[in-house]
Amino acid sequence: MTIIEIIDAFTFYGLDVLCLAALTFAAVQLCKLTFLKKLNRKLITFLPFILGTLFYAAYAALKNMSFEYLILNYVSVLEHGISVGAAATLTFVLYEQFVREKKSGLTASEGVISALIEGYVPAENVEKVAKLISEAIAKDVTGGGASRAAEILSANAGEEITERDIQVLSKLIIEALAHVNAS
Repeated sequence: MTIIEIIDAFTFYGLDVLCLAALTFAAVQLCKLTFLKKLNRKLITFLPFILGTLFYAAYAALKNMSFEYLILNYVSVLEHGISVGAAATLTFVLYEQFVREKKSGLTASEGVISALIEGYVPAENVEKVAKLISEAIAKDVTGGGASRAAEILSANAGEEITERDIQVLSKLIIEALAHVNAS
């Protein structure tokens, strides 16, 4: 995304949506750090949109001093609520890309592996498992890196991951590393 596209995205939303998006972003981050740690990452993806819609509905009700407004204009409230969620998601992406400093000393290969296994391995073990997989693949001269990666993933993955997921993920890791190492 270029700077012009980012500015266009922010001018698309109004000031009320941007303020509520900042509140939504903060609430989602707080939820992720506290009581939603164990929740499936796929479900957390929808959290900014749900909270954004709830926050916008509360804002609209307070602004118009009427809950009847929410019923009569539910389409507009939903549209603005989803806009709040989208702006909160955009804020999160900008935060991740430009503000937050990664505290990892990972190599490029380990960084690719950690990005791929995030959500499949508990967050506190992602770096360690990425390093293990990278070392195992680097030491493997027989070309069986995918099977070694699958073994490491099986030993460290969460309960909800299936054997099929592990096999596909390990092959994806090998393919991604082939592209990283080729460039």
